[in-house]
Amino acid sequence: MVVRELGVTPNLPHSTAADRWPRMYRLFSVVIAAGLLLACLTAYVLENYTVQPAFIESGGVHPRTGQPPYPGRAMDNIFWFLQVSDLHISRFIDPQRTPDFKKFCTETIDVIKPAIVFVTGDLTDAKTQNRIGSVQHEVEWQTYQAILKQSSVLEKTKWIDIKGNHDTFNIPSLESINNYYRKYSAHRKDGSFHYVHQTHFGNYSFICADATPSPGPKRPFNFFGFLNQNKMDELSKLASETVNSNQTIWLGHYTTSTIISASPGIHQLMSSAIAYLCGHLHALGGLMPVLHSRNAQGTLELELADWMDNRKYRLVAFDHDLFSFVDLKFDKWPVVLITNPKSAVYSSPRHEPLGKIKHSTHIRVLAFSPSQITSVLISIDGIALGNAVHIGGPLFSIVWRAEDYSKGIHYIEVRAQDIAGRLTVKGHDFAVEEINLLPFDIMASFILLAPHYIMARVIFVLVFLANIIILVTFRYQRKPQLKESPGVFSLTTFSFHILCKTNIFFYPVLLFTCYVALADIF
Repeated sequence: MVVRELGVTPNLPHSTAADRWPRMYRLFSVVIAAGLLLACLTAYVLENYTVQPAFIESGGVHPRTGQPPYPGRAMDNIFWFLQVSDLHISRFIDPQRTPDFKKFCTETIDVIKPAIVFVTGDLTDAKTQNRIGSVQHEVEWQTYQAILKQSSVLEKTKWIDIKGNHDTFNIPSLESINNYYRKYSAHRKDGSFHYVHQTHFGNYSFICADATPSPGPKRPFNFFGFLNQNKMDELSKLASETVNSNQTIWLGHYTTSTIISASPGIHQLMSSAIAYLCGHLHALGGLMPVLHSRNAQGTLELELADWMDNRKYRLVAFDHDLFSFVDLKFDKWPVVLITNPKSAVYSSPRHEPLGKIKHSTHIRVLAFSPSQITSVLISIDGIALGNAVHIGGPLFSIVWRAEDYSKGIHYIEVRAQDIAGRLTVKGHDFAVEEINLLPFDIMASFILLAPHYIMARVIFVLVFLANIIILVTFRYQRKPQLKESPGVFSLTTFSFHILCKTNIFFYPVLLFTCYVALADIF
């Protein structure tokens, strides 16, 4: 009946070679268009996500870059803190996750003795047992709070925990009884805030940005964070409070590429900060173990891999206002961080006094272990300088002549061993004189800095247009013809003709497609 109404004529002869030429031309055009699109995308990535030194020329250097004090032998002008992210305390999976985190709050904290610990979101998992849906489980929050209490970690250090998207699943409003963050976290207050760490050698500002949506939708609809104009104005006010601080760091759960922000944009707002520390992407499930980059304003963006599966945490130090960090694996000792000379890759002439390196008299290393550190051997460019001397706490130092390394890039390596025989080797490239910034991985920069919400919108529009074009094209295309032995493609094409040429099917599908795309506008 349907075939007869459509006027379909089966068993027609195969198309001739002449008929196939227009198809080949169309296919060739599609290939060319796809190639041009790929070329444009590649050019865009290379243009925007490789190192752009222009901001160095316009931003100048740090005003205190050549001013004393300089890194020397004494245990002064230095403090350190920790970051851990994406705990995902769960009632259903990975029973070792909770005791490991409790051990982190006892042994690791006791050994490293950080001034502050930042937990950058996703404190709990908030998933259903089948891992598909989402719900706030109070028992997960109770487990998290119990760890903090049983370990007495809140008495040992300043503990600051920030909300993540999992912590806001299925929360209709901030006043909801399911907003367990208010009841069980250490910070307990919604919204962004500014914490100042005070020392005898200056103040250090930490701005914690809360981009979680309110109300919090179900999984997976809050993958992106939102900063509306009111939240941006609030953050701008917090940023203005940091002008007299030695250094400023921003922290949050979302990467800036997954934050939809109002004017002037999140990158511009945090431009006075040396770094933005975040989590959220879990190192893309291990596909990108290092997700570090630098935005156009010179602020480093450093995503930390998750605790959930990778058991990662980060040690960060300010030594004479020079910023250094190392990403670490839980329960791997000794822990080593070279604070002077710092890594050239993570240098920021605009935000830190790099000139202090060339005036420094000692190489400085932080080394931690539950057992006694027996040796800290230091070499530069493969030439051994000797065993560093223990100064106090975790600080080891050795005399050096910075002017001997004034030209070009050099490599420093530290081999730290404890009395239990455990060995850690750490090293990085450094420069005494200021140089052009070293590049980050292009793919990492694209993942961290690109406005993915815009790309998602573009893809959505393209998919919507493709649906409309397919429907309209099949409706007004000439009547279909079936071969004697039609294949899958021919039958599929024929089915589309049936759909698009039958009003009872065509108009509901067309209207539903338009409704999905345009309903929010009205």
